[in-house]
Amino acid sequence: MIKADFRRCKNEIIGFTVKGHAGYAESGQDIICAGVSSAIMLTVNTITDFIGAEAEVDINHENIGYAFLELKAPYKKEATVMLESFLAHLTLLEEDYGHIMVRISDTTKSSN
Repeated sequence: MIKADFRRCKNEIIGFTVKGHAGYAESGQDIICAGVSSAIMLTVNTITDFIGAEAEVDINHENIGYAFLELKAPYKKEATVMLESFLAHLTLLEEDYGHIMVRISDTTKSSN
């Protein structure tokens, strides 16, 4: 099971942690893991390299199946929109295939 935990602050998604494996198929054949991994890399690279938002990022290649991103304040609107898009993508995968659990929690961090 892939667990995707998103963090929201004042109605904006500001970060995520994704852990685990879908277990939908054997390693190398798992379309859910491949889709999630690709979406993670697209999201992280777009936020950091193209939008230029500052973020703490940990994609641990030694701990396969783990990714973390948290925006640093002040939050760029384009970055929070990208995170909303990533959340929507994983929610659709969850609905269509299962093997993913998406959760959203509120944080008390301030964007000021």
